Amino acid sequence: MNALERRAARIMVAMSATADARIELEIYRYLLGDAPPEIVGLVVEDPALLAHAGSGLAREIVLSGFERRLDPQALERQLRARAAEWRRMLEAESARLGMRIALETVREERRAALAHAAEHADALIVESAAVREALEIWRALPPGAPLRTLVVTPERRPSGDIVVVIDEAEPHDDPNSALAASVRLARRTGARLAVLDIAAGEAAPDARVRQLAALGVRVGSYASLPEGRIDPLALAAYAAQASLLVLPAAASRDPDLVEALAARIRGALMLLRGARPGDERDDT
Repeated sequence: MNALERRAARIMVAMSATADARIELEIYRYLLGDAPPEIVGLVVEDPALLAHAGSGLAREIVLSGFERRLDPQALERQLRARAAEWRRMLEAESARLGMRIALETVREERRAALAHAAEHADALIVESAAVREALEIWRALPPGAPLRTLVVTPERRPSGDIVVVIDEAEPHDDPNSALAASVRLARRTGARLAVLDIAAGEAAPDARVRQLAALGVRVGSYASLPEGRIDPLALAAYAAQASLLVLPAAASRDPDLVEALAARIRGALMLLRGARPGDERDDT
């Protein structure tokens, strides 16, 4: 049993204080292991925006079409009201789902806030606008950091398949692999699992599906992709209507691929950090 299975996973959901947040808590319940996680909604208030609101140059456009000076005190009240609304929503979801859900508000530059959150999280959920910052933070984490999962959420999440990309670099029987994570989510949520295989080689599709079935994987659909670097255009086309696209660790470490996919797909994108040389493991 690894350390994560002996405690509740901590999932940080980063939210912008100036944008609507659509938090899909149902799927996060089963994101890491079977035990209900602790979910923390992290509201990041940018101090630069508040400083700008206090300057004489700040303006806002009202419904009549006229502009007026932005009132910093009104902005503060709007932020407090938004936080209170989110807190009520999260408390209701906590009672409904039977797990701890909290809200934290920080007034800090976004990259610094995400970096601090990443130090104490097993999974980090960010909006697509923050994908570049999140990837930089993710790559800079020390080998023993608990953060192993990063999810990039879209503006809206359509219902659909869970699409997983598999390759031979990631053992399929590894409980932290992309395939294992996708199977767990598919079973718990009832979503259909679609497999995109970049390691099929000369194996016939039917043979590969049977190999996956022997591992306990129920494949809703299967496609074999050319070996080598994953093309983001082809991958986005396959995952156009998916609710979630899961990448293996090797692909998750490719920032160009991740950014291209985050800009193209309509559903969420799940990245796995994977084990690297020097990573500490606890399999006792």
